[in-house]
Amino acid sequence: MRPGQLLIRLAVLIAASSLLVAAIPLFVWFLFVLSVLLVLLVVSEALALRRITLTIERQPKLAIPLGELETTIVRIETSARATLRLTIRQRWPEILEPRSTMREAIIRAGEALALELQVRGIERGTANIEPLYVAFTIRGLVERIVPVGDATVVHVLPNLHAVGRMHKRLNNYALRSLGARTSPRIGKGRDFDRLRDYHIDDDYRDIAWRASARHGRLIVRDFRMERSQEILLCLDRGHRMAARVEQITRLDHAVNAAVLISYVCNRMEDKTGILSFDTAVDKGLPSQRGAAHLRAITAYVSQLEAEYRHTDYLALAANLRRRLHHRTLILILTVLPEREERFDLLRAVDLLAPQHLPLFVVLTDRDLRAQAELLPANRDELSRTLVARDLWLGHVELTRELRSRGAMVVDSTATDWGVDAVNAYIEVKRRQLL
Repeated sequence: MRPGQLLIRLAVLIAASSLLVAAIPLFVWFLFVLSVLLVLLVVSEALALRRITLTIERQPKLAIPLGELETTIVRIETSARATLRLTIRQRWPEILEPRSTMREAIIRAGEALALELQVRGIERGTANIEPLYVAFTIRGLVERIVPVGDATVVHVLPNLHAVGRMHKRLNNYALRSLGARTSPRIGKGRDFDRLRDYHIDDDYRDIAWRASARHGRLIVRDFRMERSQEILLCLDRGHRMAARVEQITRLDHAVNAAVLISYVCNRMEDKTGILSFDTAVDKGLPSQRGAAHLRAITAYVSQLEAEYRHTDYLALAANLRRRLHHRTLILILTVLPEREERFDLLRAVDLLAPQHLPLFVVLTDRDLRAQAELLPANRDELSRTLVARDLWLGHVELTRELRSRGAMVVDSTATDWGVDAVNAYIEVKRRQLL
């Protein structure tokens, strides 16, 4: 129990009125009667509040998408026969924001109160939500504070809502394309199509010597572009990915992007594999397709954590050269290193680029670029601008060197990382770079 707002105001009013006792001695009896009446009202309301019970109904388990607002509904019922004024407070675990939510409401006798509480997942994981704390009163003289309901469990998962929105858009696009004929893809792939007679401009390596011997003339094998190509997602989990952007770690932004791009690759009938790396490269998941594989990718990225270790791009390149046997789109979600640490990354690209297509989707710092382009107004701003400009020019220079060595580089922001990765992948498919 605690005093209510009305009781505090009346107590202040009685205390202020006591100053009139010196001028009007009989006024003390009026204040005494008023105080006794107030005490009786307080006791009666306190006894009435003790007989009231509150019940709550909400989901025993919550699944919150990482980085998006989610609304959870709480229903409160009361056994009171009078109207109650409620003050509700819900404390949230560290993986959610805000840390607490306050609501004020009025619930009438026999009614159920439905409250909508909005939260946002800022870190993947599982945590317990404390019971709801409710302070309720009838007249405002006394408030009773009770915990209502049991603790519930919340799971913050990779953002599957973005995948659902992409699924809807792709379905709408497919419906608009009904009746259209697909044109054959131009180029030479690895899938065997047919045998045909040799032409002067054909490659000697495509000659089918046994078929030529049987027919008494040169026969060549004709190939078509692969319907299913191989995509490998590489998530950097080194120390740079532990920093937070918009209250979410860079790795969590990369996880959301990986889930989205893997779904789009599956819709495009490509095989998608995934791995993560820092000083070492883990086994990851091999390139496959299908709904079960998408679920496996979601489960895999859900358990990834950023480590305060160096990101070894050379180890990644050496591992991929042993692992990959066909030309593959290697989509790397990372943050580019500083100018002094760029040499290992450039050597890694030299190892991969002759056979594979490295595609770096890089998270850039918008604040750093804004500071580098700022016109300083004093000496302190000049120092910050010079440092920011040096870092940004190093980023631009490294991007230029990567592109000159055969890699593709796409700069992105935290909120658009997944969309920019999808656009870069579609551009690779459109230009038939694989």
